[in-house]
Amino acid sequence: MQLFLLSLLVASTSATGILLRLYVYPATDFNDGASAWAPVRDAITANPSVEWQVVINPHNGPGLSGLPGDDDVNYISGTAQFNALPNVRTIGYVRTLNGAAPLPEIQANITAWAAWNSYAASDISVHGIFFDETIEPSGISDCSNLEYLTSATSYARQAFGSTPIVTICNFGAKPDARYYAICNEIVVFESCLDNNAGDPVCNTAPLPPQYQDQATINANIPDATVAGHAAVIVHDFVGTTYNGQPADVLTLKSYITTLKSKLVGWAYLSSSGYGTVTATPVTVGALASAFV
Repeated sequence: MQLFLLSLLVASTSATGILLRLYVYPATDFNDGASAWAPVRDAITANPSVEWQVVINPHNGPGLSGLPGDDDVNYISGTAQFNALPNVRTIGYVRTLNGAAPLPEIQANITAWAAWNSYAASDISVHGIFFDETIEPSGISDCSNLEYLTSATSYARQAFGSTPIVTICNFGAKPDARYYAICNEIVVFESCLDNNAGDPVCNTAPLPPQYQDQATINANIPDATVAGHAAVIVHDFVGTTYNGQPADVLTLKSYITTLKSKLVGWAYLSSSGYGTVTATPVTVGALASAFV
């Protein structure tokens, strides 16, 4: 596993992979083999050349129990099944509230995630931390959270000891370039496909930014040398695009081609938010196929 993780860290600078925020409960029935995650597993196994990072999020963090797998057979089963796949890296979710979450709380969540690695009955280890909501409260990255995130990411690396991990910081917008020195990967764009459909947040004032393909990439990753450490997330992929193209799998494939040509490290596009992976047209399976 260690060699695999190191290879993924190297590959992230040259190939575009999928960064999946899997905020779906693993099961539909108790101890059913994490059936709700089956569409993701199917997409992963059907596309073995695609690299995945799967963010696990029991309860805005490692869960309420404080125990590995949140003491939940469904999370234990689902995580172990992901870890058995050769092209997946599981990531633990930590919410920062734009720097307002107290550092002791952040550290406690990281410690709990690291403890998943000690579970003896199966491999439910996580291989990184996804720090959510890391941009400054103003919504503009001015580096005022730099010391805070430096402490958080440093603690994460210490908590996992000799095990190599990846730290992912979700700014959701263009970050100050100095953050690339402390975060292995940065989400530089997270928003709706367009302002004409989808969740009400997409078409309610103040309107969020819409995804504009290469223009969005250029604006949020002006330094091409860090593109391999950047991630783009587009949700509510429905209706039409900014320039009137249908939000279908052909447009999806075109967007993925652009992301690859710009050497963007990671991406996720979905026809819904993060609570489902089967909304059409961009299901998790359709997304994976578009990367091949």
